[in-house]
Amino acid sequence: MREFWKAKDAFAYFGTVMKNPRWSWSARSPDGSVVAVSVRRNIVVIGLALLAAAAVTAADAAGLPGPVPTLAPPINPGPAVVPPAGLSPLLTEPGPIYSTPEREMPAYPSPQYPGSIGEQNMQAYRNRLLQQQWQRERYAISPGSERSREIQQQLNQTGPR
Repeated sequence: MREFWKAKDAFAYFGTVMKNPRWSWSARSPDGSVVAVSVRRNIVVIGLALLAAAAVTAADAAGLPGPVPTLAPPINPGPAVVPPAGLSPLLTEPGPIYSTPEREMPAYPSPQYPGSIGEQNMQAYRNRLLQQQWQRERYAISPGSERSREIQQQLNQTGPR
């Protein structure tokens, strides 16, 4: 008898027939008296591991010594002793050992703003109104519409820049 058989050869040896030779894991004889099941090697290993775990659990429940000797818990060695020279500065002073040199930052000129904050806000407001007016002209909205008149009045109030 060979060590490893193909599934169809093993099932034929027992006189059983698979329904689907590609996917079947089991087969039955035509009269139904014999059923054969194929099991992969890794399934057998998992089954044996489960069986061993069940045996250990049963032995533990029965109060029998298990296969693994029990170990004593670790013993506290006591408080740590400080060396006579004292603790290392690496342990007592957090942070880098050597100071990193400060890098020189390039001097940039301060930004020149076009005016006071109020003037800048007024210019931004005017720019938004001009943008709205341009969009209305682009999308062919009538210059006589209510919103177009409002925008034109507000632009006239802010004055040209």
